Amino acid sequence: MPPEAGQDWREILVAAAALRTGVLEAFGEGSSPTQVASRTGLDARGVRIVGRALQEQAYLESRGDRLALTAKGREALHLEEGAGLGADLLLGERAIRNHLALDEVLAGGPSRDDVSSGGLEQRRRFMAAMRHISTPRAPVAAKELGSPPPGGRLLDIGGAPGTYGSAFAASGWKVTVFDLPDTLAAVAGDLAARGLSTIGGDATEALPEGPWDAIYLGNVLHLFDASTASAMVGRAAHALADGGVMAIQEMMLGRAPQAANFAVMMLVSTPTGEVYSEQTYRGWMRQSGVEPLRVVDLDEREHQLLLGRRR
Repeated sequence: MPPEAGQDWREILVAAAALRTGVLEAFGEGSSPTQVASRTGLDARGVRIVGRALQEQAYLESRGDRLALTAKGREALHLEEGAGLGADLLLGERAIRNHLALDEVLAGGPSRDDVSSGGLEQRRRFMAAMRHISTPRAPVAAKELGSPPPGGRLLDIGGAPGTYGSAFAASGWKVTVFDLPDTLAAVAGDLAARGLSTIGGDATEALPEGPWDAIYLGNVLHLFDASTASAMVGRAAHALADGGVMAIQEMMLGRAPQAANFAVMMLVSTPTGEVYSEQTYRGWMRQSGVEPLRVVDLDEREHQLLLGRRR
């Protein structure tokens, strides 16, 4: 996700660098910049200046001649249950870096970076950020989807963060999360602890065999071009049971205030990603034999949930 309006880009970059280099963690319960520089092997002048900035940004506080973590600093380090600030900062930093390559992308160059790719730690960080920002929306989406039929099976496509899958399971659904094998490997233990089944694979190629009573395509179609995304909707419809429910959740162009800005994020960070309108999603549903039922605004219209039923 790109940084939110009003966020200071300097804070994002300073705090993210302090996280990645270990500076923030090294201050701990109280250390001087000189001690931190010695402990981390970093430049003493740089640590002193960055430490002062972190104090101004409320990540650190003065304790005599030393600086120590504040509650905000501990949250950034994931030292408090459910904290997502650190993941958000690092994700915001990447968004800023990606946007700085916009002129190159406009000239026909490749996208700068895919925020959902990378090594194990990078994927865990991305999953943590996704859990943090989706937590308020998940119970609402589950409520709108409704209760399952007896033994109802739900396929959560691209659901590795586990936030929505957990909310659906709490409503009584038997949830299977389908995502890329490398992505699932980063969160397998967490998903198992939540009671969610997992299957690895690529939704642009095939889906686990149905029939499924519900299929949730949450914040995944924007990663692809229209041809690929529409084919995924068709593939999901084919895997649905008769009368089964399809749920598509996205920032919908023309309805979500940040959708156009989010499309720029997709331009600089994915090879083919786009943002589509509600009408486009409804059209893809109808073409695949799913009748659109209604759309629900989530998070003050920042996200939309479109529900449909297979005919």
